[in-house]
Amino acid sequence: MGIRKRLFLQHLFIISMTVCLFEGIFFYGLYSYYYDGTTEMLKNHAANSAQFANRYMDISPYNLRQTIPKMRNNFEIPQAEMQVLSTNGNVLISSTGFSTNEKILTPDVKKAINDQNGDWKGHNVKTNERIVAVSVPIKDNNRVLGVLRFVSSLNQIDVEVRKLTLIAISIGAGVILLVMLFSIGLASTITKPLKQLTSASKKMAKGDFQTKINEQYVGEFGVLAKSFNNMGQELLNHEKMKNQFISSVSHELRTPLTSIKGWSETLLTGNLEDTEETRTGIKIVSSEAERLIGLVEELLDFSRFTNDTMKIQKQHFNFCTLIQNIVLQLEKQASRKKLHIQIESSEDCEIKADPNRIRQVCINLLDNAIKYSNEPGTINIRFKKSAHTFHCEIEDEGIGIDQNELPNLKKMFYKINESSSGAGLGLSICQYIIEHHQGNLEFKSKKEKGTTVSFTIPL
Repeated sequence: MGIRKRLFLQHLFIISMTVCLFEGIFFYGLYSYYYDGTTEMLKNHAANSAQFANRYMDISPYNLRQTIPKMRNNFEIPQAEMQVLSTNGNVLISSTGFSTNEKILTPDVKKAINDQNGDWKGHNVKTNERIVAVSVPIKDNNRVLGVLRFVSSLNQIDVEVRKLTLIAISIGAGVILLVMLFSIGLASTITKPLKQLTSASKKMAKGDFQTKINEQYVGEFGVLAKSFNNMGQELLNHEKMKNQFISSVSHELRTPLTSIKGWSETLLTGNLEDTEETRTGIKIVSSEAERLIGLVEELLDFSRFTNDTMKIQKQHFNFCTLIQNIVLQLEKQASRKKLHIQIESSEDCEIKADPNRIRQVCINLLDNAIKYSNEPGTINIRFKKSAHTFHCEIEDEGIGIDQNELPNLKKMFYKINESSSGAGLGLSICQYIIEHHQGNLEFKSKKEKGTTVSFTIPL
């Protein structure tokens, strides 16, 4: 069963139950007002009439028949027929003027004969109309001499009650119908965006990340639609970056392999006695092989990063010694661009972290600083240790980064300059390493002024 049908049936059930409840209360009140109200009115009038007759009319077995006309004149009401019956059920007088030889021994009369007030609803045998009757005893010194009975037809009340019942049922049916239409409309407003979302999800599952859905929906559906479109855009961006990554990695792999292949063929077909050419060829092959190893290591780190299998093995080591070795390693690369690398902290700083991973982070950050620095220039390395944290920053005087680009630097495959070398994984791997040290990596930059990259890790 679809959500639209379930919503419709749930609304219909709840409203139908509510309408039935209110209809039931209304019908109970209607019945009480008309039927019970009429009965109570007759009871009160009969009781007051009997009390008056018993107290003030001096009724006795000898003058009962003579007193009846007075009773008729005093107790007769237009809403009901007044009857005076003997103790054996014979009608002595009726306010309608009709006389009958039949005995009336209905439950109300029997109760009155037994010195109790009684009421009864039933049918008139002659007219077959529904009636309500109330009977009270006429007494002389606690002796029942006869019965004072008031009878009222329920035909008019039945007609009025039926009319009001039909009106109430019609209103209830109208309310249910309106709710049905409203439920259908409400279900449509819910299922329409869900259907669109389902359709778009299926397209996206097939690789169509450009699929968009309408964001004009109100409330949560509008938020959901916007989130879905944002997700699609992110997937599209990731797909684009993945393709760029594959292209970049392919290019990065092809370039050293081409050099290695070219020089290996040259060495195989050339004059090996030419030591200078042989030495140059071997140096280039070794250098390009080193590039390939570095690229493969980066790809392996990326695999560990995405599978969350990179292990951090902390130990105590001297960061000052580590950074000096890194500067020595990259000094030739920096000197080619006439860059001076300056370590501004002279303290002998021992920290507890994974030395290999921290070395990887520092090499990546310093390599980027060299790569994007203007020549000539200076790269400053500062670090300090506090009671609970270690902070290191690398500042260059390079081209700088636009403020809009800073949030993207830690994303996988992201490169500011698409034509630059590398796979766009370095900073995202650095971020992963620092995060697994429970630290944070931060970037500050001004266009044409330079960039400062810093990381802080707890000790």
